[in-house]
Amino acid sequence: MVIAFSILVVLIAISLVISILMQSGRGGGLAGAFGGSFGASSVFGGHQAADMLTKITAGLAIAFVVVVLLMNVLATRVTSSRPSSVIPQEAGKTAPIGGMPTTPPPGGGEVPVPVGGGE
Repeated sequence: MVIAFSILVVLIAISLVISILMQSGRGGGLAGAFGGSFGASSVFGGHQAADMLTKITAGLAIAFVVVVLLMNVLATRVTSSRPSSVIPQEAGKTAPIGGMPTTPPPGGGEVPVPVGGGE
């Protein structure tokens, strides 16, 4: 389910970037870069294209926010069902008497002690 939402977020984000770049702003945008009959302004008409692209951009932005919020809700539900830390579990255990572990160190041998002071 999370993978499907992740793919949906990526697709919406790419569509949102394209719709923003298609809009003509003060600098002209990419709407005029397509030229001829492929330009957004020639397909929909001059002012009508700007209104339509604005509505598409707003819809994609709303869809993006809604999907991301849904992903967040799903993620918190999944993580709340399992413990997030082992610290509370380990805090309940008691240490051995003397405070030292009873198992030997890894390697089975003695712990090497530096000789000679080396300071």
